[in-house]
Amino acid sequence: MKTILITGATGFLGSALTARSLAEGHRVKALSRNDPAGQRVRAAVDTAARGFGFSLGAEPLSRLSVFQVDFQDLPGTLAPEVLEDVTHVWNVAAEMSYSLKKILPAVEQNVRATSMLYALAARRARRCERFYHVSTAYTAGFGVEQVRERPHVAPRVINAYQLSKWMAESNLLLHHPELGLPVTLFRPSVIIGHHDTGWSSGASFGLFFLAEALLLGKRRHAEHVQLDLKADSLLNLVCVDTVVRRALALLETRASREDREIFHCIGDELIPLAGALEPAWSALGLQAGFGPPRHAVDAELQRFLEKNKPFADTTWHFHADRLQAVLGEAYGPQPMTPEIAGRSLTHFLAHRLRELARAPVDPAPEAAREAAPGAP
Repeated sequence: MKTILITGATGFLGSALTARSLAEGHRVKALSRNDPAGQRVRAAVDTAARGFGFSLGAEPLSRLSVFQVDFQDLPGTLAPEVLEDVTHVWNVAAEMSYSLKKILPAVEQNVRATSMLYALAARRARRCERFYHVSTAYTAGFGVEQVRERPHVAPRVINAYQLSKWMAESNLLLHHPELGLPVTLFRPSVIIGHHDTGWSSGASFGLFFLAEALLLGKRRHAEHVQLDLKADSLLNLVCVDTVVRRALALLETRASREDREIFHCIGDELIPLAGALEPAWSALGLQAGFGPPRHAVDAELQRFLEKNKPFADTTWHFHADRLQAVLGEAYGPQPMTPEIAGRSLTHFLAHRLRELARAPVDPAPEAAREAAPGAP
């Protein structure tokens, strides 16, 4: 039985990783903030398990422990005994804001807290085999078409999330020689819902953010919307269950490992933007086209999508040769089709429509603009 320390267990990827880890017989220690009784973590993990199509009984849940910490003061709030029997760390927590006005909170969580946790694990978790840090494939930045599994030197990044994630990667690689704990940078592309059930947490990021724009058009009673995006740009989407499966396979592989690793966890087929989004506008009863705004609603959608447009319009070709070599048959190639994307979008839109139905007033979508496109 492995003892896995996980941060971000209330989030989309973190809750799914926790649920599957428990289902596979591991013990999980979740670090959380503002959750003294662990209720938020347990609720999120239960929801993720059901989204994956299984339930966690009393015995698996008995192997989940939740510890409240202050991520700005991990040395003072993470008790040394919590780390004593930890065999692996998965650092999934992230500040996902795009806004450069929030660069300081992004650096605090994504860089400083990550570095503190790595140092504490290296010094106190005597049984720890490896520190896994969930980054993003988009630390490659813009202007690079072929993206390899290696450190990025001076990438051209455009928002607080990209910048702070790249800084965290650089910091971990910098401090590894001193601290010695093997480190893996795990870079997913755009994570979408479960391959079979379509389940996601309902957060508006990545492909879901683009669907949120279509939903906004529907809420404005438009019959046809024009998206100022490139219809033929190619997206790399990866299902959350594929990410979790490959993540946990890394804990079991017998392949020779390096002390410093960088892996891309990606979809193995690209999908055109228009093909990925068509199920969303069809589900909403909309007609959609691509091009400059033609009326007021289109102009509103253009403003809504402004911060995500550079990502949606850019095609990256990510390579995953190293992850494939380490996992072998356990890698499991993941195709991507409009049907797979459609299940995710249908689940997301159903979730958002239920939220809107419960809202006392029609909420402005401003908060959603801060979400990162490929964030966990």
